[in-house]
Amino acid sequence: MSFIVDPLRYLGSFAGEQRVDVYKSLVGPDIEVSLINGRYQLNAGCVNYSYGPLHDAFRRYFAKDKPRFVETDPILILGFGGGSVAVILREELGFNNPVTGVELDEAVLNAAYDHFNIDRLKNLEIVRMDAHDYINTCQQKFALIVIDLYVDEFVPPVFESTGFLQRVHNCLLPGGKVVFNKLESDEKTCGERIALETIFNNIFARCITFKIPVNKQSPNYMITGFAD
Repeated sequence: MSFIVDPLRYLGSFAGEQRVDVYKSLVGPDIEVSLINGRYQLNAGCVNYSYGPLHDAFRRYFAKDKPRFVETDPILILGFGGGSVAVILREELGFNNPVTGVELDEAVLNAAYDHFNIDRLKNLEIVRMDAHDYINTCQQKFALIVIDLYVDEFVPPVFESTGFLQRVHNCLLPGGKVVFNKLESDEKTCGERIALETIFNNIFARCITFKIPVNKQSPNYMITGFAD
């Protein structure tokens, strides 16, 4: 979408959010496509799902920790959203690796196709499925698995469990890496992040956490784990 089509809406977005479209979700809050400060974003409830602050957080993370793999190594994105991670990897970092994106919310995918043109991305497979079910049945191995499984501002507890993360580990190629996006906004989510880091250290051969303070009051923590 281009601001040239609607210059008044574009200019107005610097004074306040300009809502463009709304999709009814059966998974969480309604999905909104909005123009904010000149950028189209995909939001739900009180959080950004794609192409806003979350896009900036992943962009900063990958600048600190750029993936290293050969072009044939497959990538898995659990919680595909509107495609921010895929766009960063494909168009900003130049990786042409095959990407599988898993997304349960049909409303999110409809918004991604209607407003963010994700079908332009080549060598991309979208699977509309619960990430827990996908990992339980997955037979493929990946060099990079990105986990961004939010419903509004919360990660369902099953995705922060030892069992789930052990199965994610089993889906990695030797030397492969998992990146788990965890937003820390208060004491509760701080405790969840620390507990998640403990689980990572128990499962993965090596772990590193990257603090990404796009929002200094609610920074993203990218918790990474490497397979043997």
